[in-house]
Amino acid sequence: MRSSVAALVLGTCVATFAAADSARWMLMARHGECAEIASLKRRLPDLGEVADPAAFVDRMRRSGYQVSSSEIAVAGGRAVEVKVPEKDLSLVFVAAGLCGKKP
Repeated sequence: MRSSVAALVLGTCVATFAAADSARWMLMARHGECAEIASLKRRLPDLGEVADPAAFVDRMRRSGYQVSSSEIAVAGGRAVEVKVPEKDLSLVFVAAGLCGKKP
């Protein structure tokens, strides 16, 4: 009985961790590598706290920039392409679970 309870608790913890990881957004780089969204502050010092593509799009629009965004179909996760031509930015935001996976 104890081993089945332990397995249930462990399974729940793993599922919770996986769900949290997929809810976290990153920036896709070349070859499946990822970077923290905060790394954009090198190019956009006044970016503020942005944790997902929708917040980034909103921030750029509030700053007066033209922004386009579109969902990208990917297996096993979520991805959003965001372009800000005035800043010469073409970004791909991905759910953290996609980082390091080969296309």
